[in-house]
Amino acid sequence: MKLKRTVHQVFAIAKTDFLGIVRNKTAIFFTLLFPLFFLIIIGFTFGGTGTEEASRITVGIVNLDEEITDVNGTDSQNSTIGDAFVQALKDANFTVYEYGEYGDKDTIDTAAYDISRGQIEIAVVIPKNFTEALSFQYTNSTGMPIPTKARLDLYTDPSDPTGSIIAQQSVLGFISGFVKHYQKIAIKQFPSGFQDYVKVLADPITVSTSEADVSGRPLRWIDYMVPGTLGLVLLWSGLNHASMAIANERTKGTFQRMVIAPVSPITVLAGKLISSLAIVYLSAVIMLASGILIFQVNLYWNIPAIVLAIFLGALSAIGIGLIISSLAKNEEAANSIAVLISVPLQFFIGSFFPLTIMPEPAQIFGEALPFTKLVYAMQEIMTKNLPLEAVMPEIIYLAISGLILFALGIIAYRLSLKRL
Repeated sequence: MKLKRTVHQVFAIAKTDFLGIVRNKTAIFFTLLFPLFFLIIIGFTFGGTGTEEASRITVGIVNLDEEITDVNGTDSQNSTIGDAFVQALKDANFTVYEYGEYGDKDTIDTAAYDISRGQIEIAVVIPKNFTEALSFQYTNSTGMPIPTKARLDLYTDPSDPTGSIIAQQSVLGFISGFVKHYQKIAIKQFPSGFQDYVKVLADPITVSTSEADVSGRPLRWIDYMVPGTLGLVLLWSGLNHASMAIANERTKGTFQRMVIAPVSPITVLAGKLISSLAIVYLSAVIMLASGILIFQVNLYWNIPAIVLAIFLGALSAIGIGLIISSLAKNEEAANSIAVLISVPLQFFIGSFFPLTIMPEPAQIFGEALPFTKLVYAMQEIMTKNLPLEAVMPEIIYLAISGLILFALGIIAYRLSLKRL
């Protein structure tokens, strides 16, 4: 009978706490919809592939190939290959702006002026002898062609390192493809008996690159990101909600009444835990459903493994939230501390960007976070269809860290009771 009454009290507290969040529009946004907001923004920003990616890169072209140049003492004006290069860029779906000169950052209508103001991401200068060099028009006194390399000058924006790297690698990849096409045309100019040798000299090593079949189905970047956003769910739904659990009651003046009521403190804590878990799972369902509906993600659904991993990760988030809620004097202080912790952490758990691109100290810090382990486990299970045994190290880490942090949260909660 006593157990039944305790269970009833636990669920009554959980229901009251859960409904309190649901009725609070601000809390609903930050708890449930803020991670979804991040998913949509990042997904639409980086989720595209192929020509969609190229179209986002703005390239400024300064085509000087049409200008007169000296070839063997004779004026030459031929822009055939330069024009073909520009047209190929457009055909590859780059956003191309053409300029008469590179200029400088203070001269309007020049490539340098626009790149300094963020109008273009990269500028490509084609020299005035581009066609002449690539068509072997330079010869010596005996009429033999003089090998002359053509040159392209690329200018990137140093104030945007990340954007510059993306733009530079995209344009370099395009140039590599253009060179391959040019080589095929140039080799055809040789006598047929020499063409095979020239082909080998021009391209002595063949490199074949293909994606390993790790999933059994084609995968996009967004397919990895959606499971990774479950780490955000723990931070924004688990940690933030739990950080309000006690502080909110303390602000409203109801915490002391709850403690002196005929309900044990552990019963109150159990109700808060169930409410927090309900919020976490509800937020996770919203995130995953949105990924399916908005981005048509292609995932595997090992439901028991997903539920278990989220539960263990939630213990860590709720434990940290309880510590914050127990130490904070009021709801405003708890909210400020939670935001101060959760906002930076979201960039260290691998949801948005892989830890491997970060400095080594940041990688070490990120690897130590239980939320990172959840991201790894969910990506492995939901994109590669690996069994639970394959991510057992992450599951064990989540279990140990969850129990430790939740135990610390209980201790902090008990200490807060003594301060009443």
